[in-house]
Amino acid sequence: MNRVQDDPGIMELAEIDNILNMFNDCNKKLDKIQKSLSDYLEQKRLVFARFFFLANEDLLQILAQTKNPRLVQAHMDKCFEGISKVIFNDTDCVTGMISAEGEEVPFLKKIDVNEGDRKGNVEKWMLDIEACMIACLTTLNKSAIAEYTKNERTEWSKMFPGQIVLAASQIFWTKEVEQALQDDQTEEYVKLLTQ
Repeated sequence: MNRVQDDPGIMELAEIDNILNMFNDCNKKLDKIQKSLSDYLEQKRLVFARFFFLANEDLLQILAQTKNPRLVQAHMDKCFEGISKVIFNDTDCVTGMISAEGEEVPFLKKIDVNEGDRKGNVEKWMLDIEACMIACLTTLNKSAIAEYTKNERTEWSKMFPGQIVLAASQIFWTKEVEQALQDDQTEEYVKLLTQ
């Protein structure tokens, strides 16, 4: 390549001894490297399936930043719908999540990204974030459902994060619509909704 750079003329290039064999050998090596890289990325994606939503370039950026877990923030919204960022404390423990609207939801337990097999393995602690997110939202959703009938709707909706309010509202709406359909009370239910 240095010789080609020094004299980029095609005629001189064709006269370089063994150039075709060198290029063919380099192409074989490049193919082998690309296959190894694809296999490596596939292994990471199989551990944390949400990595399938990322382009190879994004996934490589995440995996290259294992020494600084906070740099994963740039790709968090591509891995989790509804999470813009996660909250790190001073010791690089993930303690909660932040939505695109800035709403913060603390996790029930912290995730130490440098503990055990999580250290250097982004896919491991991302799995833990997913588990904490589900546990946290499940607990909050149960609380919101329990409080739904005890409070005025406007007050109730201020007690919980927006996603929880939406989920609990949808649960109650579905339950009420099903009951109205079973009891043949759809007209009465529509009147109730339009008040």
